[in-house]
Amino acid sequence: MSLPEAAPSLRVVHDYETVGLSLKAHPVSFLRDALDRRGVTPASDLRDESLCPAKRVLSVSGLVLCRQRPGTASGVVFITLEDETGIANLILWSDTFEKYRRVARLSRMLLARGVVERQGEVVHIHVRHLESLDTMPDVPDSRSRDFH
Repeated sequence: MSLPEAAPSLRVVHDYETVGLSLKAHPVSFLRDALDRRGVTPASDLRDESLCPAKRVLSVSGLVLCRQRPGTASGVVFITLEDETGIANLILWSDTFEKYRRVARLSRMLLARGVVERQGEVVHIHVRHLESLDTMPDVPDSRSRDFH
């Protein structure tokens, strides 16, 4: 008698929880349908100015790769999210960070709604709303790399 095979999403989650990555898939790929229903823009779309022009309001989501709060940034917090298509760079001004402090500091997976800022190839989202998606199924218990 053998054990039943684990679902692909569970195998990916276990990979992330043990080694911090998976060669099989990205955890967010298993959540894409639910994110699409919520109108969440894939990170790869951010590179296309025709899809995501400056000043457009949109939502992005992903696993938190890192959080930074440089002492020289006057309380501004930078968060990098990763979904199955790429990365999204978030900027939280100090008032927004304080409003969502717990979510911003502790969540493993975030949904951020904000305004697109473009400076050449660099794209940021100025966050207006932040939500934890840690309770969604298949969100790995992986930790971000935070620098303060």
